[in-house]
Amino acid sequence: MQSTEKLRQELLELNGVGPETADSILLYAGQQEVFVVDAYARRILDRHGILPERAGYEDIRLLLERALSAPLIEQSTAPSELLPAHEPSPMSSLERSPLAQVYNDMHGLIVAVGKRYCRKSKPQCEGCPLQKFLP
Repeated sequence: MQSTEKLRQELLELNGVGPETADSILLYAGQQEVFVVDAYARRILDRHGILPERAGYEDIRLLLERALSAPLIEQSTAPSELLPAHEPSPMSSLERSPLAQVYNDMHGLIVAVGKRYCRKSKPQCEGCPLQKFLP
């Protein structure tokens, strides 16, 4: 099997496939260890003063991947102790690694917070589970 980086490069070479699409394919269909950066992640990071929304895709992806892999690497924590598992799609025959599971679950949580609370216009900060982390 090819490395994640090689597969990513091949996807990025396809017309119309950008980093977010390539990483979505790799994570969700390929069960690869890559974090998907989307508008929700950008907005949440910006509003919490972590990175500006205009930060480069790779800068955001690498920051999140390092942050999310640390508990598994440093503490040998089982992913089930960090987040409830979201099972791979029945369409995928590949097993998901513990780190890919964490990336999958965290991306889903970011999307949920972005849709419900951290909206582009009219954010609903009151009641947001991340409100206490606002600067």
